[in-house]
Amino acid sequence: MSTGQRVNVGQNRTPTGRIVPKTATKPAGLVSHYPLSAVLVVFGIGLGVGVALGSIIGGPVTPRPSFGQRAELAAEHVGRQMLGAIAGVLPESLSKHISS
Repeated sequence: MSTGQRVNVGQNRTPTGRIVPKTATKPAGLVSHYPLSAVLVVFGIGLGVGVALGSIIGGPVTPRPSFGQRAELAAEHVGRQMLGAIAGVLPESLSKHISS
C-alpha cells in the first residue's frame, strides 16, 4: 500500500487487493444491516430448491384433458347410458336396431 492510500477502519483488503466493506466479509453483519433483503434472498433460495426437488421427485406430469374434451367424454357417456336405457325398454325386435 502506498503512502497516499488510507484504508478506512470499516474495510478489509481482499487477497486480490480489492477493498471490501467489513459487512460483506461476515454474513451476520449482512443480516443485521439488511434483514428484509436477507430474509427474501433465503426465502427465494428455499423456494427454488423446493421446486427443483419437487419436480425431480414428482416425475413427469400427465396432461389433463381440457374442459371441451371432458365435456365431450361426458356427453358420450350420457348418450351411451340413454341408448342402453332405451334398448332395455324397447321390445327385442326394435332394440336390435339400436347399437349400445
